[in-house]
Amino acid sequence: MRHSLSVAALAGTLVISLAAPAAADPPQERAWRQLRTDLQAVVADAADTGITLSVAATDLSGRYCGASLEAGGDERVKAASVIKLGLLVTLMDKVDRGLLDLDTSVHIPAGSSNIVGGSGTLRDREFPLDITVDELMRLMVQVSDNTATNVLIDVAGGFGVVNSFLAAAGYESLWLGRKMIHPAAPPLQENYITASEVTELITELWKGTLVSRSSSDYILDLMRGQLVNTKYGAVIPREHLANKTGELADVSHDSGVITLPGREIALTTTTAYSGLPQTEVNQYVQETARIAYRFAQSALPGDKGKRPANSYCRGSH
Repeated sequence: MRHSLSVAALAGTLVISLAAPAAADPPQERAWRQLRTDLQAVVADAADTGITLSVAATDLSGRYCGASLEAGGDERVKAASVIKLGLLVTLMDKVDRGLLDLDTSVHIPAGSSNIVGGSGTLRDREFPLDITVDELMRLMVQVSDNTATNVLIDVAGGFGVVNSFLAAAGYESLWLGRKMIHPAAPPLQENYITASEVTELITELWKGTLVSRSSSDYILDLMRGQLVNTKYGAVIPREHLANKTGELADVSHDSGVITLPGREIALTTTTAYSGLPQTEVNQYVQETARIAYRFAQSALPGDKGKRPANSYCRGSH
């Protein structure tokens, strides 16, 4: 890397602020502020290298009172394969409403325009092919299969159906404008995300508030089986991670849940860059995951005592 990461980031440890906060500040608020500070240091280091990096995180465990943070500018960026999460929740909403079954067989004719290159394995099979919705979803998430994604866009009913579902759910920045690998004509014929809205979507999956509890669990289980480990998966043990990656020539993202029991955190990192090797960019994405994972592992006053850490939260007893 042409610029070194910050000392705190390279050490991978949670540095306690030397500035004495107000005595009334509960320890989990101080710790959460420090997490943002540590992530912001990585954002600054990335900027020195020419990378626009944004991070969003939400406490899912309740240890930090459900707090959220953003580090960086939360730029709207090209989505790459992370937009597949938006498609997935749209499809599972149809399952919830009885309009689609995971065992439904989908026919892919030989020579279909949905059969494309890039990531995935489906393109290498013999066509025509009949394949279930469930298998298409597994391929789309776990190997980021572009052909499976294109077929599922048609199963969902097209771009308008997906975007209408996301907009109705309150997502203003998530946008599906084109199929995978197909030519992009910005702004409408491109796919977009922000780190904060992807983190919000993942948080809703964890809580079961966007689609049903069973559909949310199905999606999270698919994400636990992610086979692309170049970003979060390179530094967080697979047994503690459920995620979805995405990358193009000028963006590299990861998003998911750190699933340490009782210490869960939703996390999304997005990047935009030009003229750099992706392996270099991925080191910054990995560093955000490393910091968040070690934060999840860290102890708080009360973790081992009679007073639980989340007893500091407003409204707790």
